[in-house]
Amino acid sequence: MNTARRWLLVTAHFLCPLLFFTNLTRNPYVTQIALLNISIALAFAAWALRETGRAEGVRVPRLPVEWPLALFVVIWAASWLRAYFGHVEFFRPAIAAEGARNGMFLAVNCLAAFWLAASVAAEDDGSTDVPLGQWVAFVAAWGLLWIAFPSARVRTGARAEDFFALAWEPYGAFAWALGLGATSWLCRRGRLVDFLHLAFAAGFLASAYGVCQYFNYELVWPNVLNPYGGRAVSTFGNPNFLSTYNAALMPSVLAFFLSEKHGARRWTYGILFLTLEAALLATLTRSSWGGAAVGVAALALSPRLRARLKEDPRAVGLLFGTAAALALGWPSSSISSGYTPTFVGRLTEFAEIAKRDGFYSPWHQRVLIWTSAWLMGHEAPVLGKGGGLFELFYPFYQGNLLHASTFYHHMRTHANNSHNEILEVFSQTGLLGLGAFLWLWTTFFLTARKWAQGKAGEEPIWIGAVAGVAAVLVDNLLNVSLHFAVPAFMFWWLAGTAMGRGARDSATRLWAPSDAARRATGAVLVAAALFGAWWQVRFWSREAWYFAGFKLIRQTNMPAAQRALERSRAWGPAEVNAIYELGNAYARSGQAAQAAEAYEGALKANAGYDEIYFNLATVYANSLGQLQKAGGYYETAWALNPLSNEVINGLSAYYLRDPAKNKGAAEQVLREATKVFPDNPNHWNNLGYLMTMDKRWADAEAAYARALELNPEAPILARNLLAVAAQSGRRRAPILEDLTALQTLDAEVAKGDWSPKALARAQDLTRRRPSFLKARFLYGSLLLANSRPAEAAPELEAVVAADRGRAAPRVNLANAYLALGRRAEAEAQLRAALALEPANAAIKARITAMGLTP
Repeated sequence: MNTARRWLLVTAHFLCPLLFFTNLTRNPYVTQIALLNISIALAFAAWALRETGRAEGVRVPRLPVEWPLALFVVIWAASWLRAYFGHVEFFRPAIAAEGARNGMFLAVNCLAAFWLAASVAAEDDGSTDVPLGQWVAFVAAWGLLWIAFPSARVRTGARAEDFFALAWEPYGAFAWALGLGATSWLCRRGRLVDFLHLAFAAGFLASAYGVCQYFNYELVWPNVLNPYGGRAVSTFGNPNFLSTYNAALMPSVLAFFLSEKHGARRWTYGILFLTLEAALLATLTRSSWGGAAVGVAALALSPRLRARLKEDPRAVGLLFGTAAALALGWPSSSISSGYTPTFVGRLTEFAEIAKRDGFYSPWHQRVLIWTSAWLMGHEAPVLGKGGGLFELFYPFYQGNLLHASTFYHHMRTHANNSHNEILEVFSQTGLLGLGAFLWLWTTFFLTARKWAQGKAGEEPIWIGAVAGVAAVLVDNLLNVSLHFAVPAFMFWWLAGTAMGRGARDSATRLWAPSDAARRATGAVLVAAALFGAWWQVRFWSREAWYFAGFKLIRQTNMPAAQRALERSRAWGPAEVNAIYELGNAYARSGQAAQAAEAYEGALKANAGYDEIYFNLATVYANSLGQLQKAGGYYETAWALNPLSNEVINGLSAYYLRDPAKNKGAAEQVLREATKVFPDNPNHWNNLGYLMTMDKRWADAEAAYARALELNPEAPILARNLLAVAAQSGRRRAPILEDLTALQTLDAEVAKGDWSPKALARAQDLTRRRPSFLKARFLYGSLLLANSRPAEAAPELEAVVAADRGRAAPRVNLANAYLALGRRAEAEAQLRAALALEPANAAIKARITAMGLTP
């Protein structure tokens, strides 16, 4: 192996899983993605240069899965082409953008990684001697370097646009240079076993850090970094990525543990296995737990490992017993807030939560995603919805389900992938793609089963790679990690290792064309690889400028934000969030035409975001006066997301500009809106207006009455009800009498009437109209004034819970708590009331009277 390829593979295996910036890009793992793909692309270029430079010809390993894999790629491309030409012009730019993004991932992160691993495996000499002591010493020393990072690092207040200053830190650069130099030396022979132990080193370091995170101990940064509550993310940015990475490596570690006979070396692998397991438990990712279990069980394919198990059952039993005890005794996270179940609690929570809430979001949200994926494939069963286009089209299918069933309203999401690899493939590439996919992995595992009985089955590297592939595939029956850079790279590297090492003893093909054809092929392959690397440079620059603009918007520096976001757009490739944020910057600066252009550009990057349609409609309606365009965008936003009050308000306002023309559509929107938001008086009022226009008096009265019940202090609602009675000749609605009673009671209390008679009237009114918050507030206050605090407290609690933005109910509730001796709760309510009205002297005096400082 040449030096360049070895260095690049060291970078991919060691630096990329561990490098993690917190203030450079909005998605912290963007730098990982870019560096990983650049390393893979350039390593492939180095391989192509070397092989096509051989006068005797290009050596090509024979891989059993090459035909099904090639067929899958062809079908993927064909499905994308069908989607591009089979959809209307509006969707084509987004289809091109999403197809290019996912096509690049498939080509570099998957296929190139697979080929590089297979080529390394085919060239490998098969030696497995490992300087394990040197690896242990490196991991210990380099890990200790990072413990000193918090005190040794140089802090800088870099500007948002100064990427070098944001990324550069002398001590960190020294540690990384030392780490890359040491690992490159340890991998100087460029063997599979060297790269595998490099992955072991990265896995141990990431896992140890993740476990520390789980127990609220941050080694590197000033503050605990845990965006997923109690779930460990380590350096991966997402617990599901770390969990898949560890599930992929654990079978290989266990294979080495079983193969080793030397006690110290064996238990080095044992400690590594338990560390990977601990981090896997800390991620709380159940699909990866299942995948790891299947991967470990798959090691039984190897006759040698089965024999070793029989030879030394005590050591294996001790390891497995410790692993089982670790899982069963795994505690909750030490993070003070967030989601912190135990291992057992995570496994058993389904029944408890489903019984309590009637649904279980992690499961039923997947059902929503799977249903949408199935509908995509069912719509185009031969070639699917289009390779790489799941994220683009998913919101349209989800929107239909949200309109059809209120059950899924709590599960709405923006799904990048289907959370099931079979449905992922079917939805995008249809039955043809699914057939090729199943052929690929059936061939892989049938070949592995055959090879396991021969020489390959005796090698821990090979059997560990096969078992790791099985682990990740099982994991991704409920996970999405196969579609993200670092875990996908490890998966495809192991797959290439298994196929390349297994085929090592078979005859290698030699492609020996003319010198001109060989050089031309090399030039094409190198150019393609360099294009892939440059794509990642553009991707990283776009993301860095996007985050700079994002931060500048939050600093209200709109001119600088616009410049940064324009540079992000110029770098490309087109990305929806970056261009959408540019549209927001223009809109906030009053540049409506530029905002509309940017929002339309965002839709050309990905046309599946309801908020973009809504913002675009708002700009066209309110700033550019193009109502016809605005209406279409409002309608699309509502089709995608019927759960947005803002979208419903915008669309209903558009329809009600011309109620005669839009009567049917407006009624459909408002009827559904009153079901989704039954406590929103605005939707009921609009529905009442529409019914009045249609002279459907009973419906109009019911809608206006419900609106008034929700907001009895809005005079226009009472006037609307009176108008219905006047126009229709119907009797006045009963709620109007109750409203009069409320107004009378309010006036009497304001004059100081706190008598039992006033209390009785308040009680009667509250029982008739429990939704009148003002009546409940008066009732609770009168109970308190009549020395009945125990009865007053529940009434005032209900008012505070329903209307958290008013200080007066909180003050009276605090008085009730004080009368009941509940001082701590009284203080909390008074301080909450003071936060709502900081200048209120009476509240301050009340807190002072309690002997406290306001």
